[in-house]
Amino acid sequence: MKDNIYHLIEKYLAGTITPAEEAQLMAWYQDHNQTDVEWPSENADEEEQVRLRMLLRMNQQINTPVTRSGTTRRLWYLSAAASVLLIVGFATYFYYTQIHRSTRPAVIARDVKDIGPGGNKAILTLANGDKVVLEEAKNGLISQQGNTSVNKTGSGSLLYNKEAGSTAASIVYNTLSTPYGGQYQMTLQDGTKVWLNAGSSLRFPASFPGNERNVILTGEAYFEVAKDNARPFFVTVNAGSGAPMTVRVLGTHFNINAYPDEQHNIVTLLEGAVKVGCGQANALLAPGKEAILNRTSGKINIKDGDTEGAVAWKNGYFLFENEKIESIMRQISRWYDVEVSYQGDVSGKAIGGSLSRSKNVSEVLNMLELTGTVHFKINGRRITVMP
Repeated sequence: MKDNIYHLIEKYLAGTITPAEEAQLMAWYQDHNQTDVEWPSENADEEEQVRLRMLLRMNQQINTPVTRSGTTRRLWYLSAAASVLLIVGFATYFYYTQIHRSTRPAVIARDVKDIGPGGNKAILTLANGDKVVLEEAKNGLISQQGNTSVNKTGSGSLLYNKEAGSTAASIVYNTLSTPYGGQYQMTLQDGTKVWLNAGSSLRFPASFPGNERNVILTGEAYFEVAKDNARPFFVTVNAGSGAPMTVRVLGTHFNINAYPDEQHNIVTLLEGAVKVGCGQANALLAPGKEAILNRTSGKINIKDGDTEGAVAWKNGYFLFENEKIESIMRQISRWYDVEVSYQGDVSGKAIGGSLSRSKNVSEVLNMLELTGTVHFKINGRRITVMP
């Protein structure tokens, strides 16, 4: 079997593989999608070269213009195979480049200070305007907000607790803000858990004494809303020039991506049910669906959602599925707190794959360069993207 697969790989790289043989090779990749691939070679260096060469060739085929007739399935097939290579090959790529860095040219000049990934960073603005830099705050009680205590836990998250036996108090609002290069997790007074992505903010009451639970989001957050049939939970989001977008839930898990620099607000439902509204437009989501709000027109479109991709940031990685390079770089800009500029035309270029958010930016850019789609240059905290 190994000899046959190796023979197919060589034919694929040489461009002499038949359609039937190519289907066999792609099926072999799909069969190994969930486990480490046993490469048909005993030499680690040779295995890595095979990975990289196949990745680049697949990328060339994926991005080759073709007619629509009879090609949709083939393009999807190649894209899936290339994504497998991106996922299973990059770990070995790093091992290889760390050992052989002197023989392999680096994408990023080594005299430029590398930029590390983001981390748990946020600022909590209290009702009186005081600001608490949470990564510098000690664990334990941070503040008393009305009848609610605000605590920083040992795991580096915020916890709001209503004091036992306390009477109703006037509503006071706090705001949790993450900078570029930051993310944070908190538990609201009602037990709802919220994860904030980089460059985001959540305004919320320290406690929820009324018949509704209302918060205001800018940017991106993942919610696990505590169930309370008597008190619906509302998330209000800016929707551009029109009316704000509202998401109404009772108890459910969902992600909202509503960055001001994106063309769309996207609500992806993982569990339960949510109602999304904006002006006269309304939509009810079922699990696995997502609502896409056009920030210009105010129209809402419902489609099958990519639930794994929607929460990839929360789980520590980027997940791109034929995603435009401009969208990818906006995500990188937020997480690494870098400025992005473009030199030359990269519009229409797309990349698929999974990348860890724990890597330095140079490593991430090296991986993206391996697709042969784009190239990068770093100068301080500015990344220039080139064809």
